[in-house]
Amino acid sequence: MECNGRVLSTQENMAKVEMRREGCGGCTACHIGSLAEREDVIIDARNEVHAQKDDLVHLEISGRTVMHASAIIFMLPLTGFLIGFLIGYYPLWLIFESSRELVALGCGFALMGLSYIPVRYLGNKSEFDFEIIDVMERPG
Repeated sequence: MECNGRVLSTQENMAKVEMRREGCGGCTACHIGSLAEREDVIIDARNEVHAQKDDLVHLEISGRTVMHASAIIFMLPLTGFLIGFLIGYYPLWLIFESSRELVALGCGFALMGLSYIPVRYLGNKSEFDFEIIDVMERPG
């Protein structure tokens, strides 16, 4: 994933970068696209190209990090749904003695809903490693 921003400050090989919301297309994987009331967010990025204050820079986040976030966001609820469906289809159907498919769907959706609790906490703790890969424009 790539996006653009403006360097606010630098310290050794790290930089604080202000990123505009439209810079990443709004996928919300790193909470940048989910900013509804704010137009920008400040992130820390590795500064191997020695960008300076007020430089416009091109940033990149590793594909592995994006894939990890996608796995948390999509696979955990899907797994919850499948496990809930199987629990409802086999063991719980015998207890409730109603339509097997309705019990399975109900359990599947219930477990999928519960799986969003760890998604919320795991998503907030994910570390995204941004790296400045190019200085697009220097002021003055």
